[in-house]
Amino acid sequence: MVAVHRNWSPFVVSAPGKVILFGEHAVVYGKAAIAGSLDMRAYALVTPRTDSKARMVLPDIGVDILFDIHTLPQLSSTDLSHPSEVEALVPSSISIPEGPGRTAVLTFVYLYGCIFAESDRNTGFTLCVRSLLPVGAGLGSSAAFNVALSATLLQLTRKLQEEGVSASDKKLINQWAFHGEQVAHGTPSGIDNSVATYGGFLKYVKGEPSVNLESTHALRVLITNTNVPKSTKALVAGVRALRDRYPAVVDGILDSIHSISTTAASLFQSTSEAEESLEQQMQDIIRINHGLLSTLGVSHASLERVREVTAVRNLASKITGAGGGGCALTLIPNGMASGDVDVVARELEAEGFHCYQTVVGGGGVAIARSVDGKVAVEQWLADTIERHGSPSAGGDNDVYGSAVAGFATLPAAAIAVLKPE
Repeated sequence: MVAVHRNWSPFVVSAPGKVILFGEHAVVYGKAAIAGSLDMRAYALVTPRTDSKARMVLPDIGVDILFDIHTLPQLSSTDLSHPSEVEALVPSSISIPEGPGRTAVLTFVYLYGCIFAESDRNTGFTLCVRSLLPVGAGLGSSAAFNVALSATLLQLTRKLQEEGVSASDKKLINQWAFHGEQVAHGTPSGIDNSVATYGGFLKYVKGEPSVNLESTHALRVLITNTNVPKSTKALVAGVRALRDRYPAVVDGILDSIHSISTTAASLFQSTSEAEESLEQQMQDIIRINHGLLSTLGVSHASLERVREVTAVRNLASKITGAGGGGCALTLIPNGMASGDVDVVARELEAEGFHCYQTVVGGGGVAIARSVDGKVAVEQWLADTIERHGSPSAGGDNDVYGSAVAGFATLPAAAIAVLKPE
């Protein structure tokens, strides 16, 4: 097996978040769901080290941990009955943090242990991940991290043939990212990591492979995080209890949601549909889908407030995800001026919400050694850090320690420049 070599330059791996467009809750009962990639991504800066350490820095959640690569367990994907059992194999020298950092550390240990053979462990590296996705908002921040991490480890061990571009590369990245999601979530559906890997729009039916809709369309959307905590488990259980009481009624609602998802899939795949007509039909099914979800009891006063505020301007909004709080999605017509969208966002933020203007349907995982195909990542990083006056020291005496410290504190707008075309 080919070992990791020292003679490589810093590179960046990025992966998008996801949003569920149609099919929430119905997907639990074998109905179709449609998800799309967000133009909001996780960015992993990967730099070589001169020692036998692997450092993972996640400044957005306060994680900075240094692993001795020779003490990390050597694994295969069949060594454990489930990837989440990896915690028992974590060396006692590693302090596992609480919160989101806990699953990140366990995922790193599992994926590193499986992907890096003993012959690969001859040099170290630093991985610094900056996520422009809010954590815990149902927008796929975990999957974006796992896809970026998997692509990084596969790239370092030269298991990718075309730096993540080919179908075989993406399949391999997606497989390992799914294992990472298993560490984090136990029994994930696989749709989040598939969207983060392939990008675009995916149709998903439980128990079946995801279908890339190969759409040329992109949607402007406003994502509103109501900041209201919700329990997906409780919401799913509530729908199940309602279905137990009124099976014929609820099954009819779930079938209608399925029809909305299949209609949306046809619209995304259409090459003849006029943009204006497509937008109108999207608005219609967004409104209908929200109404159906509300009848299942998974809406919330905060989500209804988003719908009311946006409806004043004839914009269509719906629950995205489990409901009960969390996020709402609003379709923005292509002809609507950004300034007008800003006005809507300010009104929603006055309600205590947090808004993100973004696009759905962009590219998936990407590995970049240069910015805009012109400036090497290392040079871009030095120039950007100098321009923003970011710190040049980070408590790590490795040769790229100051660069990592600078990247860890760059503003989101500076990092977003790394977004692939």
